[in-house]
Amino acid sequence: MNAPRRDPFEASIEATTELWTRLARPFDMGLTVDALLGLSSDVVEQLVGVLVATCEEAETLLHEMPRTLRTLKTSVGTNHERCVGELRGAVQWSETLAAQASSLGNRDVYICASTRRAYDIDENQVLVGALQAVAQAGASVDKVGDDSYEDEGLRRARHNAKVARRYLDHRTLEAIRLKGRPSARAIKRTRSGKTSAAYRPALAMLERANEPLSLAELSPYCDRRTRVQHGLLLAIIEELESRGMRVPALRAEGGSLFAGPVEFVHPRRRGDRSRVHGVLIGNVLVDVPERLKERDRRVAERELQGRAHGRRVVPIVEVDDIVRAVDVAVVAARGR
Repeated sequence: MNAPRRDPFEASIEATTELWTRLARPFDMGLTVDALLGLSSDVVEQLVGVLVATCEEAETLLHEMPRTLRTLKTSVGTNHERCVGELRGAVQWSETLAAQASSLGNRDVYICASTRRAYDIDENQVLVGALQAVAQAGASVDKVGDDSYEDEGLRRARHNAKVARRYLDHRTLEAIRLKGRPSARAIKRTRSGKTSAAYRPALAMLERANEPLSLAELSPYCDRRTRVQHGLLLAIIEELESRGMRVPALRAEGGSLFAGPVEFVHPRRRGDRSRVHGVLIGNVLVDVPERLKERDRRVAERELQGRAHGRRVVPIVEVDDIVRAVDVAVVAARGR
């Protein structure tokens, strides 16, 4: 049987980096960071809000907006208009005769098809989507009162959000009603269209908003024990893969990370005995000791049983325990 591919006790950020690449995309940033690092949703929401509203892409988008508004792409549409005593376009005779008949034979009534500019097109939906991303990021920052504490990032985020909302109220954009993100078709057409250069800042902003936090920005929130747990989780996944199991991408759900039969539950608070936390392989709880230097297997096992809620446990005090943990989980899954 193959040996585990890594030692989780190295506490390297490389394991966290690998788990980040294994996340199923797109993903909800708040839910995923909560499950991976144990950060509260309020902290994540504020962090995302500040980063999105003040990122380089947001600054460029807002700086270029006056020029973008002057070069907006439009389409030509027709509007049927009721005219009395004058013509404002091509006469629509069938509609005109019906209108004259309903006007007691008034021959001065005409229905004309007048041309108009239409702004609600794919490219402008992309632009509105990008501005909404900045405005919504600022809304999350606004939940922190001005008197809580002063921070240049918060002030800048609020300012940029206010500017984005002002542009959304511009007469050329206010009629564009967009729910959620622009469609993949709209983004593709905007990127490949002749006017793509004018909408490049909006495309870049949407791309940044899609995954606003990078692992580099999150790594300061990843303590040593969490890095060791990430190494354990990854070592277990790799051990299962070495046995021929296809382990799907990680997904966040209900505060946990799932990858096939494997579940990772972050402790959130050290010493928490109120709920199960650690790495679950099926119904077997696996984890490193709360004190990482603890090598007494009996002490580690008692600590693990205290929060296992009746599940079988395998404490990891050395690298070879990972293979044993997977063996125990396989046997338990077969009902032996």
